[in-house]
Parts: sequence; structure tokens; C-alpha cells
Amino acid sequence: MTETIAPGARVTVRTADDRLVDVRAITAVIHGLDFPVVWVCADDEWGAALAESREPQGIPWPAADVQSVQGVIA
Repeated sequence: MTETIAPGARVTVRTADDRLVDVRAITAVIHGLDFPVVWVCADDEWGAALAESREPQGIPWPAADVQSVQGVIA
């Protein structure tokens, strides 16, 4: 089942060495330079950004390597 992702959603990303890491989505799936991405950040950064009334700082992650806690995001 394909799901939509929203900013603030908890997601799991697969790293280059095949580890799974829990993070927060900053964006929905968007067009990257060469492929779709989801911008993500650590939970600590998400909380700090909310507390400081600023946008969280994160990195783009290939959407193909992002999973919601409930299913695959495409």
C-alpha cells in the first residue's frame, strides 16, 4: 500500500550500509535533482526547531529508502 507523507511524520530511512534509522520527515516526497526525495531530520532537531519557532535543518533522503512507521512511501 502506498501512503502519503506529511511534515512531522515519523519515518524510517535505510542507510547506505543497510541500517534502519528513525527520523522525522520535514517534507512530503518532492522532486530532487535526479530522483524523488524526502527531507528528513533527527527527532531532537524537530523538537528544537518547534521550540525556537524556526524551520528544522535536515538532509534530502532518497524517497525509495524512506518508510513510514505504517508502510512504504512512494
